[in-house]
Amino acid sequence: MLDKRFRKRLIFGVKVLIVLAVVGWVAWELYKSWGNLHQIAWKPDYFWLTLSGVLYAVGYVPSCIFWFLSMRSLGQNPGLFETFRAYYVGHLGKYVPGKAMVVVLRSGLLDHEKTRASIAAAAVFLETLTMMAAGAFLSAVIAIIWFRDTPHGNWLSLLALGMMLVSGLPIIPPVFRTLALKLGVGRSDPEIDTKLRGLTVKTLAVGWMLSTLTWILLGLCLWASIRGIGIETGPLTEHLPRFVMAAALSVVLGFVLMIPGGVGVREFALAQVLTTYFAGLPGTAGDAAVQALIVAAVQRGISILTELFVSACLIAGRSARLKSSRH
Repeated sequence: MLDKRFRKRLIFGVKVLIVLAVVGWVAWELYKSWGNLHQIAWKPDYFWLTLSGVLYAVGYVPSCIFWFLSMRSLGQNPGLFETFRAYYVGHLGKYVPGKAMVVVLRSGLLDHEKTRASIAAAAVFLETLTMMAAGAFLSAVIAIIWFRDTPHGNWLSLLALGMMLVSGLPIIPPVFRTLALKLGVGRSDPEIDTKLRGLTVKTLAVGWMLSTLTWILLGLCLWASIRGIGIETGPLTEHLPRFVMAAALSVVLGFVLMIPGGVGVREFALAQVLTTYFAGLPGTAGDAAVQALIVAAVQRGISILTELFVSACLIAGRSARLKSSRH
């Protein structure tokens, strides 16, 4: 039987290794993404690139709120600030193979006196799958309404609908409750079945709306990135549906294929949707496919830098709050 002090040191050591692994993977992805930019000439506009980073950070706020509401629906009582901290720091875990690190980081960074780790983990799956299902559905609707007669319009619609089924079926409340219980969520909690019944169709509808808002904001983030490399996009109201579809399809496809951080898959899907768009823009110089790849690389770099910056700010904020509470 391990003594208490040794167990604490062991847990601390495991946490350090996890953090080092996450930082290592993030640094590697940042290096690979940013390295692509040196191969092609482009004109950065730092106002638009900064705005893209801000929109990326703000874009995940609605989904974070849904995670918070999901945990509350499951009978937990997480703090709002710690929820945001766990959510954004957890984003770094998606670059580690297996995607389980996202769940480990988010559930592990919550106060376990207020929120059970297993139930927080279940809420992570609910939030993530809801976001992916909403993104796939939104992509399918946009492809059918706006791009059905364009090249690849039909297969994009079918792909989006297929991904919606894969990610959407597990979040149907009765299905989610059954899966959660079979996976042993809250096994030692005699009230776990009652808590899981707190997740209703109404909860799912709220999550769907919040996730849709996230995708719209991420579409705006993509728009700002395109402007950030010097391409004039024309009227935003006319082109925003394409940006939302491109952002959602690329992220959901990377998630469904279980690629760490969607690396490669996300860039490929994003470039496929944007190439046709760039080819049809008046006054756009250069190869449309090359420009699409530049945007994909810029978007990757901005997402990683933003995740690192926001995570650092929230961790620093947590330290400041702890110091002030001691005085």
